[in-house]
Amino acid sequence: MTPEYRQQPIDKLGRGLQILLAAAGALAAINDIWLWSQLRAGTFVLHLPQQGTVGERPYLTGSRLSSIGIIVQPVSLATIVVWLIWQHHATSNLWARGYRDLKVRPGWSVGWWFIPFANLVMPCVAMVELDRRSTTDGSPRSTSPLVGSWWAVYVGASLAVSIGLVIAVFPAFADLVRAADPDQTVFDLTASAHTAAPWILALGIVTAIAAGLAIAVVRRITDAQTTMVAAPSAIATAVPVRPDLGV
Repeated sequence: MTPEYRQQPIDKLGRGLQILLAAAGALAAINDIWLWSQLRAGTFVLHLPQQGTVGERPYLTGSRLSSIGIIVQPVSLATIVVWLIWQHHATSNLWARGYRDLKVRPGWSVGWWFIPFANLVMPCVAMVELDRRSTTDGSPRSTSPLVGSWWAVYVGASLAVSIGLVIAVFPAFADLVRAADPDQTVFDLTASAHTAAPWILALGIVTAIAAGLAIAVVRRITDAQTTMVAAPSAIATAVPVRPDLGV
């Protein structure tokens, strides 16, 4: 049987995704702010096992360092899964209506997220097409600045903050390693923690902004597709997939 694209409503899926984005963004931001509050004024001493010691693990003493990562991770994973399903369904709806000159197939709207380097650009290209072509007749509409703003924050700002964090912390660790005695097992990481703290806070802020913009983008496309799916289709039947082009 030849696979086919079929229209399907995405309003409920879109609402669920918006809730997950809000939860994941809020929890991640709270976690980063909580870590910032601990790192900026705490003391942290790393204890390593002596060479040749079996069964001992490194441990920290000084200020207590905790996070809510055990909650953040499953919510973030659920958000990623629902996002990919939502994007695949929304892209399939465009192809099912027979719109011409579409560039990104439903399978690739998901696949581009997993290809290194290409995932810095192509998911945004897929989202721009999804935003522009989610109309009742397939004619392109103006791309919302929300899409570009979301991608700039989600990729650009997040990458910049992560690089800044590495640059800020690396010299402190390098100096520590160069000054350390080969037999030394105790290392004071307090200065490095204080240096990292502002970047952790910045990451929390960027995460919250990216989540808010993502919610706005998902709402815009979901609303447009709800109207689109309710309108008469451009063709009577679904568009079959050509085996040589993939899904």
